[in-house]
Amino acid sequence: MASQIVLHRPESEKTIRYSLNNSIPATEELYKRLIEKGFLFKRNHKIHNYTFDFYSPSLKIAIEIDGYAHEFSEVYSQDTPKKLHIHSLGITVLRFTDYQILVDIEEIFRALKHQIKLSNRSRYVV
Repeated sequence: MASQIVLHRPESEKTIRYSLNNSIPATEELYKRLIEKGFLFKRNHKIHNYTFDFYSPSLKIAIEIDGYAHEFSEVYSQDTPKKLHIHSLGITVLRFTDYQILVDIEEIFRALKHQIKLSNRSRYVV
């Protein structure tokens, strides 16, 4: 099964400030909406030495919520070994910012549903 890592895109200073003030509410909101929509994700799930904000073992999809700290290149570059290791396990990592969750959560669900379709399709490729 092919895995995909959706990479981080740097945000504006306004977005960074927004994320600083809203990281916990964003995580809570996404978790609430995942449950409402019937998605089964474990919260703060550890895989080997790495902890993910959300993980679905059945879908092999992890969700990372990037807060303010990920805006710094040195912090973001420290995520590289984590991404490579998880990718080698066949797990897809979807990354979103706090800002994306609070401003356009439906886009997150569109991305999640799209990834599920891709994952299901790749399981049956001969």
